[in-house]
Amino acid sequence: MYGFHAISVHNGWAMSIAGALIVFSGLVVLSTAISQIHRILLFFENKYASFRNNNQIQENDAPEEQPDSSLPKEFPSDLNEIALLYSPLLKEIGDTFYLSDLYKIAKESNFPHPHITFTAFRDAKILTPHGEGVFSWNLPIEDKTTDND
Repeated sequence: MYGFHAISVHNGWAMSIAGALIVFSGLVVLSTAISQIHRILLFFENKYASFRNNNQIQENDAPEEQPDSSLPKEFPSDLNEIALLYSPLLKEIGDTFYLSDLYKIAKESNFPHPHITFTAFRDAKILTPHGEGVFSWNLPIEDKTTDND
């Protein structure tokens, strides 16, 4: 038995129609989910915002020190001026340090976009790599402010 007769005898037509319907219904469900993803994300965003607001209310009850009180509202665009803002952090971690430690301290101090800033520092040779994630600061910050003599 070969050809269309074999397909008919072994329910091939019904199986092919069922397979097509399963694939088509799966695509309909997928396209509906994709078209409604903005609502799903909005739902989770609102849940996260309410959770975050509840935590902020609890955190505001206990007074904390704000480490970013000395940061300007708008960061300068000059790398040397930004390096001056990082000088208190460098005094905390020493002359040679792990870049991960500097990231951690910058994040705790609420410095904006430290990854981009440190990449720019590396390109400008302000951060000098010593291998294995160890870096040193190449810009003499104290001398930079009084270098006009």
